[in-house]
Amino acid sequence: MSFMRNIRERLLIVSGSIFAISMIGLTISSIYLFFRDAVPDFLGNIASAPGNWNYWILLLSGLGLMVGGWYFYDTVKKRRKFEDLMETNSRSKFMRNLPELEDIAWYLGKEYEERLEEKKRTLRVK
Repeated sequence: MSFMRNIRERLLIVSGSIFAISMIGLTISSIYLFFRDAVPDFLGNIASAPGNWNYWILLLSGLGLMVGGWYFYDTVKKRRKFEDLMETNSRSKFMRNLPELEDIAWYLGKEYEERLEEKKRTLRVK
């Protein structure tokens, strides 16, 4: 299994982790850069540990927040759409949605591709 395929199958976990780590980094660097005097000492000590690296942490965390958030949202949206399109028992509706289902299944990974193949066998689609 290739590396990218492995990531694609676990995209929800990876993007959620990037989002969470970025949120923590953004919070810590924001405390240091903007609220240094207004927080308790233990938070100030944590936030001041990276020193001038806080500017980079702020920048990378903002980027990670956007990228991780987008991929998390996109993956959840595609999973829901896949489930909605797979609910049909009508062969004609299924055939009409097949190209989109194949794209979504490829994006979501092997488990979804197998479910799509099973549905194709059930509805006798080649």
